[in-house]
Amino acid sequence: MAASHTGFIGRFRQEPHLQALAALLLLLPPVFFLFPVPIDETRYLAVAWNMHLSGQWLVPWLDGAPYSDKAPLLFWLINLVWAVTGVHAWAARLLELLLALATLPLLASLGRRLGAAPAAVQASLWLWLGCAAFAVYAGTVMFDMLLTLCTLVAWRATPALAGRRWPLAVAAMALALGAGVLVKGPVALLVGGVPALLTPWWRPQTRPLASWLRLLAALLGAVLLALAWALPAARAGGPQYADAIFLRQTVGRVVQSFAHARPWWWYLPILPAMLLPWVAALGRGESAAGSGGMLDRFVVAAFVPGFVLFSVISGKQPHYLLPLLPALTLAGGMRLGAGRWHVVGWRVGLVLALIGIAVAVGLGKLAVDHAGRIEAIACGVLIVGVGLSFVVGRRTTPLPLGRAALGMLAALLLCKLAFVLGVGPRYDVAAAARRVAAAQQAGVPLLFAGPQYGLLTFAGRLTAPIPATTEPAAVTAWAHAHPQGWVISSEPDYRYPATPLYRQPYRDGSLTVWRAGDVAGAAADPPRG
Repeated sequence: MAASHTGFIGRFRQEPHLQALAALLLLLPPVFFLFPVPIDETRYLAVAWNMHLSGQWLVPWLDGAPYSDKAPLLFWLINLVWAVTGVHAWAARLLELLLALATLPLLASLGRRLGAAPAAVQASLWLWLGCAAFAVYAGTVMFDMLLTLCTLVAWRATPALAGRRWPLAVAAMALALGAGVLVKGPVALLVGGVPALLTPWWRPQTRPLASWLRLLAALLGAVLLALAWALPAARAGGPQYADAIFLRQTVGRVVQSFAHARPWWWYLPILPAMLLPWVAALGRGESAAGSGGMLDRFVVAAFVPGFVLFSVISGKQPHYLLPLLPALTLAGGMRLGAGRWHVVGWRVGLVLALIGIAVAVGLGKLAVDHAGRIEAIACGVLIVGVGLSFVVGRRTTPLPLGRAALGMLAALLLCKLAFVLGVGPRYDVAAAARRVAAAQQAGVPLLFAGPQYGLLTFAGRLTAPIPATTEPAAVTAWAHAHPQGWVISSEPDYRYPATPLYRQPYRDGSLTVWRAGDVAGAAADPPRG
């Protein structure tokens, strides 16, 4: 038995395919145990549910109005999956995980096209698969992993624009950039297209005029693909929706974002956190091999312009950087494959141990009840244990890259489990949504006080939007007119002394349901701030 176990462990350490299977097994469980997290995931699933319910795919809807903040491609894909699996949150998460896994062969193919050796390509894949950003967002119902996939398709086509098969490259880039616009708007053209614009710099033998004309053809194809949806959608959605998708989602978003609070340097500390554990775990190797040449210049062209633009625009979120990160993993993989860098085991262990301590302290403190606190702390302790396993006996010898990646994936799996066990009751709105759905089916009038962002729509499978208002006086007037109705709110500005019908912790406050007649007879607290 011992020999068999030792043999399996040895084979596991030597077989990348077994390690890749282990990575998949670590990424899969949150698809099923993690509920939709407010406000982004609940909102996007609400839009997809409304599309499923109405059968109208041209214009997305949320809270009874056209939803113009995002283009429809992700909602279409979710509904295609639901046509096979039925309507489930896990099906949408599984789609997102498959999209994330699809970036791996594209990244490998891009590396080979840029001249990376097999060892460098394999190292790049592990860097991408094992970084915190991939582990966090693989399986998360958001747009950025799909945009990353489109970006990698465009990048992969870029070197071929200068070759004899350039018509196929133009078609592939047009499809990728057009799909990217249908995922997240015109930002896809920048993220995916700038490396092609800079081809004469990172690939000096390229004929600039021919390269730029082919890029222009691809851009025109992408625009036509996007307009094939946008023009009929604008007619169907009305003038306000047309103005939103043609102006507010392009020039308007850029201009308005300068009013946001986050400063230009905000991404500088965020980027290293997204690249953990590698940003702290890579050390100088023994090889003195030269630079990556064309590959390094491509990485600069792919990463730097996008990072600078995202930094200049004040509206910032960590996941906006996701499509840019595969470029950095290519550069890192080239250095690891050449022996210029290696993974320092004790540094990986230290990073994981610090993550475990943060989980135990942070989520333990935020836990709703004692049981949740104990479970969150236990997950944190397990992460610390994973980290310590990398420290013992590995102070000097390099750590295999795949094992370090698996350690990070295991730590992030436990982080998500700690979130569900410790603070899940603050974010899971399923119980409240079921109560509201039953009331809606029974004909009870409903009003949401404050912005709702489709909070209960998907979890309750609501068949009609809940009217909402952000005016306290309007809430009181509606309550007088509908004394048997329900007033629902998750905002601190709407709190009433009446005894609620239902209340649960929600984020840093509570989600509460009152009988409207009780609200009408009570004095609302004045809005704060």
